[in-house]
Amino acid sequence: MTGETDRPSPPPRYHHGDLRGALIAAGRALLEEGGVGALSLREAARRAGVSHAAPRHHFPSLQHFLGDCAADGFDEFTGALIAATEGQPTAVECLAAMGRAYVIFAETHRAMFRLMFNRDSVGERSETLQTAGRRAYQTLVTAVQALDPAMPPATLDYRVSAIWSIVHGFAHLSLEQKICANPMAKPSADMAAQAVRDFLAGIMPQHG
Repeated sequence: MTGETDRPSPPPRYHHGDLRGALIAAGRALLEEGGVGALSLREAARRAGVSHAAPRHHFPSLQHFLGDCAADGFDEFTGALIAATEGQPTAVECLAAMGRAYVIFAETHRAMFRLMFNRDSVGERSETLQTAGRRAYQTLVTAVQALDPAMPPATLDYRVSAIWSIVHGFAHLSLEQKICANPMAKPSADMAAQAVRDFLAGIMPQHG
């Protein structure tokens, strides 16, 4: 016994060259632990082992930081949507699989999903977020185009908006625990996938 009061160990000092990545990783951990309200540049800096002023070199404001954390989430989200289409036999099944992956991502990364679509928190300051969001949206557009590469632009816009509304609606309702609690019901992600199939069956009776 030394008689000294035990103190928590300080976070490891930052040594590698990717400060921005380390801060975003810390931000994502804070987000998962306590939601958007837990995110702060000062705490992210402490966890990354740098001074509280260091993040300002990459993030001029908290909103920029939130935006770039959300962009990182969008990149993971886009990867999940693309991965879901692998091995699917038809364009319809690709979209159904993307719908399932959309809801699963929301349920698995609840706080991140809310941040990604919360303009009040992230604003429009992060160019990284805008680019990541467009990339995710384009993934859906490309999948819908595969149904019929010759479809008119207005038809494409309608189908993209309709499918997005379906799957985002299921994701939001699941997060708010508004989906039917019947124990015999399918999981929300499976219901979203089936809703996409049903929608496409109604507008494309001959789809394969």
